[in-house]
Amino acid sequence: MNSTYCSFSDEDILKSICENGDESAFAELYDRYFRLLFNFAYSRLNDRFAAQEIVQEVFVSVWQQRHRAAVESCRSYLFSSVKNQIISHYRKEYTRRFHYDQWEIRHEASSALTDQPVLTADLQNRYEQGLGQLPPKCREVFLLSRQGNSNREIAGQLSISEKTVEQHITRALQTLKSYLREHFVYALLLIPLC
Repeated sequence: MNSTYCSFSDEDILKSICENGDESAFAELYDRYFRLLFNFAYSRLNDRFAAQEIVQEVFVSVWQQRHRAAVESCRSYLFSSVKNQIISHYRKEYTRRFHYDQWEIRHEASSALTDQPVLTADLQNRYEQGLGQLPPKCREVFLLSRQGNSNREIAGQLSISEKTVEQHITRALQTLKSYLREHFVYALLLIPLC
């Protein structure tokens, strides 16, 4: 601490800084208020680094704007400046967090969408291969049933009994289920996305 300024009021020190660019007066003001302002900022932020940065910014601003400053109450000015910097810090942090969260959501969605066509194509190929494993009549009955035809309609078209239609469909489903078992998890994942 500079003993010359010990008896000076805060306003006198600020006046000396503004009118004369007095670095010793600035050092006195810094010594008087740094710890108080730091504690104030830290109590609001709970982050030592951010609190120190904010107080440093306020003092840099006081020095850089020393010729423009017309301050009546030095203490209120410094605390208000720190308070405004804290608000600005939270706004920046909120904006940063918001944009990061949006990026994360988009990234996850695009990742899922990127994988979906590959998984769908793979599942479709496996399904077609499974259909190829079926006997021709069984495959024909099964495909007609997937086109929305009832068992009675299929039986009429192919001149077979409804019971035979049911047996073919049951056999086709069992074969496909067995054949697609390893891709069942992918199918479950794709269902909600469709």
